Amino acid sequence: MHDDGREVDAAVMAQAVADVLARLDAHARTTADGGAPGRLRRRSRHAASDTGDGGTPRDRHDGAPDDASYDEGALATVVDCFGLTPFERDLLVLCAAMELGPRAAAHCAAAGGRDFPTFSLALAALTEPHWSALTPDAPLRRYRLVEVAEEPVLTTARLRIDERVLHYLLGVSQVEPRLQGLVARAAVPGRLPASQARLAAELASAVSSDRVAALSGGDLQTRREVTVTAALAAGFVTFTMSAADLPAEPADRAVLARLWEREGVLLPAVLLVEVDGAAQAAAAEAFVAMLGVPVVLSGQDPLTAAATHRAQLVVEPLEQAEQRELWRAELDGRGGEADVAGLVAQFSLPGHVIRSAGAVARRAGGDVAEAAWRAGLAHARIALDELGRRVEPRAGWDDLVVPERQRGILREIVAHVRQRATVYQDWGFEDVLRRGLGVTALFAGGSGTGKTLAAEVVAGALGLDLFVIDLSQVVSKYIGETEKNLRRIFDAAERGGAVLLFDEADALFGKRSEVKDSHDRYANLEVSYLLMRMESYRGLAILTTNQKKALDHAFLRRLRFVVDFPFPDMTERAEIWRRVIPPRAPVDGVAVERLAQLTVAGGSIRNIALSAAFLAADEGTELRMRHLLAAAQTEYAKLERSVTSTEVAGWV
Repeated sequence: MHDDGREVDAAVMAQAVADVLARLDAHARTTADGGAPGRLRRRSRHAASDTGDGGTPRDRHDGAPDDASYDEGALATVVDCFGLTPFERDLLVLCAAMELGPRAAAHCAAAGGRDFPTFSLALAALTEPHWSALTPDAPLRRYRLVEVAEEPVLTTARLRIDERVLHYLLGVSQVEPRLQGLVARAAVPGRLPASQARLAAELASAVSSDRVAALSGGDLQTRREVTVTAALAAGFVTFTMSAADLPAEPADRAVLARLWEREGVLLPAVLLVEVDGAAQAAAAEAFVAMLGVPVVLSGQDPLTAAATHRAQLVVEPLEQAEQRELWRAELDGRGGEADVAGLVAQFSLPGHVIRSAGAVARRAGGDVAEAAWRAGLAHARIALDELGRRVEPRAGWDDLVVPERQRGILREIVAHVRQRATVYQDWGFEDVLRRGLGVTALFAGGSGTGKTLAAEVVAGALGLDLFVIDLSQVVSKYIGETEKNLRRIFDAAERGGAVLLFDEADALFGKRSEVKDSHDRYANLEVSYLLMRMESYRGLAILTTNQKKALDHAFLRRLRFVVDFPFPDMTERAEIWRRVIPPRAPVDGVAVERLAQLTVAGGSIRNIALSAAFLAADEGTELRMRHLLAAAQTEYAKLERSVTSTEVAGWV
């Protein structure tokens, strides 16, 4: 608050305190002269004052406050916002007087026999007293403006003004200490994109009229930005609270609700309660039901309460035109239209992430578009890192040994992903096809035939991360959990269009047999959900399987690409051996043609070469065929096979 405002608040409070203490003195004189205290009136809390013959309250009551002098400053705000009657206002001022100087205690003692404010003193000395002023639901106690000491008799118990309220009345506004650590002031965002600005306007209207609104979709920061913008439009600041921090006990939640209610009125503020999961949603609903001030419930999933009618608003992903405009602004003209188009085609990022990525790119200097791409990847991978194993592609086309037909299909996959913006948006195929626009593939082949390596090569060619998702860990025996796990993965991946590799598809896919019970029927629903999300995914989604024949043909038809990885022949095995032993490795008498006699796939070849290198290094010698033979025998034992004499003929 500005200094001028504080001066006004201090002046108003000084006058109010003087008026109330004068009323105590008048009561003390009346009592000393043998007069009886004023009779307690039975009245409505909001009834108008009796003006009698038209004289002012000061004329009628010796030393009574003049209400007209309290029409500005923090005291007027408290009276208006909490709906205090003149008696409640004066009682609050009396309690404040005790904290503002030592003379108030003497006035209380002279008027009521105790050197502190009591309800009996207020009823006897202040104007228009009413018993309802200190009921638990009346403003003074409901909003904890005044605290009543724990004593047997209410009327003689000590009354004290709350410290937060006292500071506010004197022009010093700070968050209630008991709320610090539970709530935090939300920062004001920059200008929102048009679609989110429209949503904020809807939310502002809902909060103003209905008090409670629910906001879902998007990410946590975007929901915050929309809420803050809406609150500002409605005349509020915004404070956030995590539903995880709500007290478990209903009584403690009620205390917290009353404290925030007071805070929401004094600031004034909208409370944004951020919910993560069904368990938190229940606690948040119970808490919100106690509040009488504006509140927004925020969660990734829609938050619906039984028999509650409130606005349900959804944050939708930014339209591509909006993303394009944001990227142009953040790159500050240093990125060409092709660069911007590539960023928009690849990433579907919230506005705050684009702003952050743009700032990182500008600081990096050099090729700003490339820096923006890297920054986009860094932001996009945050949500996925906890859901799968991230592989930063290092392998290139030269590292992949597969037949030319398979290599051609892999290059075609890369073209489909890289050029999807041109074909779908610019050429209009999106309007014609409408569905199934995601790039989906099945990599089929035995273990070690290069499926994961091929996915890494494709991701590297696209400049993207590869995330390996183990489907056997995603599939759950509990109905609905598999879809929930898959949804989390795809929702997180949508930001950056990463290459998703679902390993061990056999855990979910299999030939559909006759549906015998609900679990069989639900297994088919899980498969359908996975395929549906793959088909709508803006990136590349790959399934791998060791048993293509076990997959249902109806499912295979829904995949755009099917790549078979055959067991490598002798020529291909020799090529793999040449590439797997580094040029710097010291070798002596290693014959690649003889090594190719081993009937193992590329994965096993890599294991044998590495194990043999360790054996040679441990001996302090060059890598020799005998080391490779020992490593081959170990690998075969793992595969539950035996090395034949034909395979190792001429080795040693």
